[in-house]
Amino acid sequence: STAENIPLFKVDGILMEQVLQNIIHNAVEHTPAGTTITIVLSQKNKGFTIEISDSGPGFPEDKLEQVFEKFYRLPHTATGGTGLGLSIAKGFVKAHNGNISLKNIPSGGAK
Repeated sequence: STAENIPLFKVDGILMEQVLQNIIHNAVEHTPAGTTITIVLSQKNKGFTIEISDSGPGFPEDKLEQVFEKFYRLPHTATGGTGLGLSIAKGFVKAHNGNISLKNIPSGGAK
């Protein structure tokens, strides 16, 4: 969902598309079938926030910061991929002077 009065922002479309693709791909790959994935865009100060959340199982609390490290995989997850998706997303967001974070939702899931 998006507020209709959000102004235009100058971003590198290819980099931001890759950020979204990496995060959404992880959500699809690591949550059970039928999990809802929600994307919300909102204006924040002189910038914007894109919040991607799911209704899956969430992450172990002690691993929340590690998921953005290169080649990191959560223990007991299926093999495949390079382990770079969230690290790349973090780098591209930082290139836009932004921040990326992960937290669990108390009712279940992550954002």
